[in-house]
Amino acid sequence: MVFKKPYLMNTTTRFCMAIFTALAMARASVGYAEPAATIAVVDPLDRPAMQISTQLMRTALLHMVRVGKRLLAVGERGAVLLSDDEGRSWRQALSVPVAVTLTAVQFINDKKGWAVGHGGVVLTTEDGGEHWSRQLDGLKAAALAMEEAEFVAKSPNGARPDAIALIRNAKQLAADGADKPFLDLYFENEKSGLVVGAYGIAYRTLDGGKTWTPWMGHLDNPKGLHLNAVRATPSGIWIVGERGLVLRAGSLMQDFTVVKTPYGGSYFTALALEDGVVIAGLKGHAYLTVNSGKRWTDVSLPVPISSVSAGRIDGVGIVLTNQAGQILVGKDVGHLVVAPIPPLPPVTAVLATADGNWIAATLRGPARFPAPSVGTR
Repeated sequence: MVFKKPYLMNTTTRFCMAIFTALAMARASVGYAEPAATIAVVDPLDRPAMQISTQLMRTALLHMVRVGKRLLAVGERGAVLLSDDEGRSWRQALSVPVAVTLTAVQFINDKKGWAVGHGGVVLTTEDGGEHWSRQLDGLKAAALAMEEAEFVAKSPNGARPDAIALIRNAKQLAADGADKPFLDLYFENEKSGLVVGAYGIAYRTLDGGKTWTPWMGHLDNPKGLHLNAVRATPSGIWIVGERGLVLRAGSLMQDFTVVKTPYGGSYFTALALEDGVVIAGLKGHAYLTVNSGKRWTDVSLPVPISSVSAGRIDGVGIVLTNQAGQILVGKDVGHLVVAPIPPLPPVTAVLATADGNWIAATLRGPARFPAPSVGTR
């Protein structure tokens, strides 16, 4: 694995992260009750997220989930937005220990969840998202990588062939500092989880995040390609990334091996199906496999635009979003159509509300609108 410096997301990475340099130009319009002097002095890893002005709730949101009756979205500057009225109003979580961009979030029940983001941050909550604590950051992650490399090199059973590379990469992680973001996560229960991110970084926990183990050596990713999304399916756990990288393991206890696909461009998202998995990425490229990647079927999307997220909505079926702010819907992947919705910024997640509306997490905040009438087949 080769770590590159400096860290700059580009068009071969997850789309949402790729455009963050442009978002920086618009941050002045985001309503944060935070003095400019504080931002200039204190590292975002050491600065708690501030309360976001309800008048200017336009912060970039990169993921959204339902937590019981609550909607929860995460995004830039430590935003953890909560809605307890089906998206009519939003507020910032009571306590978030960092002000870095949060990229993904997952809950395993109505109380327990994790979020990951820039600076190699992993946060956890025990109360449905009101209060968060830090479990991991890039500095600690680099130290863990160095500990593992030194242990491997001094192993009495003989050093692994990749020991020198492990030490070199661990030193590079330490030298770079906390500059590499985690982009996605998967927890199968309260104990076992995996977080993945830029330049191939990956860490596993078996105790709910109290301790973490570097997992890069268990992924067939010697070039350190970006890992954009991780999904669990009946056929195993899948990781998709840049330059056509797709990895699969039977479980979190196993090594991830490369699965060949028809496309050499980047994949940004994946969707677990009962009988397989769909992967989607640049320029509308999407593929389906129902036999663990032995054969892939081209999914013909109605528009050649890069996909951002994939999910499901009850009564509708599959929902795929793209960088143009469009939402594609269909009962199955072979019949996706563009939903008639109001113009939106790029959409990173879509959920249905209990009152028949939809909520979209966008790069300009949450958007609530009537569920579109789509003649899905």
